Amino acid sequence: MKALRRPAPVAWAVNLLARDDDLDELEALGEKLRAAQQSADRQAITTLGRQRRELVRTLAARAGELADAAGHAVSQTVLDEVAETLQAAMADPDAAAAVRSGRLLRALESVGFEPVELEGALAVPEGVASAPKPGRRKGPRAVTDPDAELRRARADADAAVADARRAVERAEQGTHELADRAAEVDRRREELETEIDDLERNLRDAKKGLAQAERELQRLDRDRGGAERRADQARTALRRAQERRDSLD
Repeated sequence: MKALRRPAPVAWAVNLLARDDDLDELEALGEKLRAAQQSADRQAITTLGRQRRELVRTLAARAGELADAAGHAVSQTVLDEVAETLQAAMADPDAAAAVRSGRLLRALESVGFEPVELEGALAVPEGVASAPKPGRRKGPRAVTDPDAELRRARADADAAVADARRAVERAEQGTHELADRAAEVDRRREELETEIDDLERNLRDAKKGLAQAERELQRLDRDRGGAERRADQARTALRRAQERRDSLD
């Protein structure tokens, strides 16, 4: 039996997820998305697209947790590739079967809802007849209904435009929020500058008042000294007057 190739980190993480989690929801959502794409149901495509993004985020995070528990943490780049592989599984039922097999060797990529390239994607030992055949690529799909194909293409374009518009709206909202915050910071800075000016003015006034109080205190000290001298002189004069009166008696 031929030895199996070692899976890439992204494939290893997806295989952990396939062995641990029930991926029925992933396949069911993929079927709904393909049906909506086939019928060019734009509303359904938009709604299911949001559900797909949420489910992919949840499952990719779960794959990261399983990798951590297995003692081999994976990077965000690997988790992004896990998310891309899961999206490919929803775009193509053969890719979904490859993901569920738990024998993935590499990441899968999808372009819209076109068939996913599976060449070299699965580890299939010799003698395993029941295993899905890797490398089977669907040929170009015959266009039997040009109008339906056009509707699907328009639906894809509309969905892409809607996603782009939402991204622009989020970016513009973020820009407005940043501008509002910057304006608030400017207003607060002006208020603080005004408060600082007031405090500096009050400090200057306080210093002037302190200088005036010190000068007044010095003047009072001088006046007190003069008063004390005059009091001493008055007491001396009184004593002399009393002595003269006593001598007359």
